[in-house]
Amino acid sequence: MPGVSGTPVAASLDPDRIAPDAADPTVAAVMRDDVVFCLPSTPIDAVAKLLADNALSEIVVLLDRRPVGYVCQEDILDRLVLGDVVATGSDFAVRPPTTDVLARDLLRQPPLLVDENQRAREVVSLMADNNRRLAVVMHEDETPMGMFTPREVADLVLTEEPAYA
Repeated sequence: MPGVSGTPVAASLDPDRIAPDAADPTVAAVMRDDVVFCLPSTPIDAVAKLLADNALSEIVVLLDRRPVGYVCQEDILDRLVLGDVVATGSDFAVRPPTTDVLARDLLRQPPLLVDENQRAREVVSLMADNNRRLAVVMHEDETPMGMFTPREVADLVLTEEPAYA
């Protein structure tokens, strides 16, 4: 049955054709375009430097460009307290690693992976429900394409128009 425009009503209600809600964009529209990651073989002092340099509390661990887990800053701090990590650490190119503890030794699973087309508010809810501070945004070919962190959540909240009563 055609609608007023001559387009069938079912086609006019196609969710793929409805304009996206500006207040709840896709996560791909608001994500951080880079993916800060480490390898399972990365020394944790270098992982700590990556976390600090990028203002992250979690980092995804990739193997062959696929997420296999994540490392949390709390686990690195625990190892620092135990004396397994020296704070001066490595930076890949200049200083050698000062620890034998590698990212694989602190690997947590599973990483929080979200589809690039998921709504940002849904991802925020997933992060809260799972007590996570990093969502890795995945492309349809199952490769990481970006990150969604508290920084992007704050940017999203700051761009909202205030609700007035």
